[in-house]
Amino acid sequence: MKVARHRRRLDAAGATALAVVHDEPDRVRAMLLDGTGWPYPVALDPGRGSYRAWGLRRAVWAGIWLDPGVWRQYAQLLRTGHRIRGAGQDVRQLGGDFVVAPDGRIAYARPQRRDDRPPAAALVKIVEETVSGAT
Repeated sequence: MKVARHRRRLDAAGATALAVVHDEPDRVRAMLLDGTGWPYPVALDPGRGSYRAWGLRRAVWAGIWLDPGVWRQYAQLLRTGHRIRGAGQDVRQLGGDFVVAPDGRIAYARPQRRDDRPPAAALVKIVEETVSGAT
């Protein structure tokens, strides 16, 4: 959701973000979208075909819930006033971050390992560099 904070930069680059989620529409609306102001399209993939196509794996249970780094991150979010929205249908399904260039090539790909997403600003910078390099 932090990508939405960079909407002006993405708009200026002529780019958009797309969230792909595997939960049911009502759950996505209630747990992910309500009150966030997410301005981009959301694609629902309950069968997770896109997850498999992009090589996104499922985490080992202990790798998530026994990892002190995950608990530190949740504690930090709570300390800074963030609302924990709850877990999706499958907390072990890992996501990823990808930048697709205007010509269709994959300019950046990073499958997730636990709760370790790159900073949104770094992704937006890659988008800007990809778009400027394509012109």
